[in-house]
Amino acid sequence: MAKKTYEELAQLKQDGKIGWKQFVLEGDDADGYKQWCEDHGMEPTDDNAELYVEMTDERMFENQEEQ
Repeated sequence: MAKKTYEELAQLKQDGKIGWKQFVLEGDDADGYKQWCEDHGMEPTDDNAELYVEMTDERMFENQEEQ
């Protein structure tokens, strides 16, 4: 199966066809998310995937402001 782009995944998420967990696990940051879950002793879920997305988006936004 071909890897989906961020835009494709975002559209599927917006359309309600996938949840947060699938959105993250099929995206470019899947390994980072899995490592984050392992570091915090958690299993991947929609709830913590949403939290992970919010945290990484916030961090990227802050890094862009500093440049």
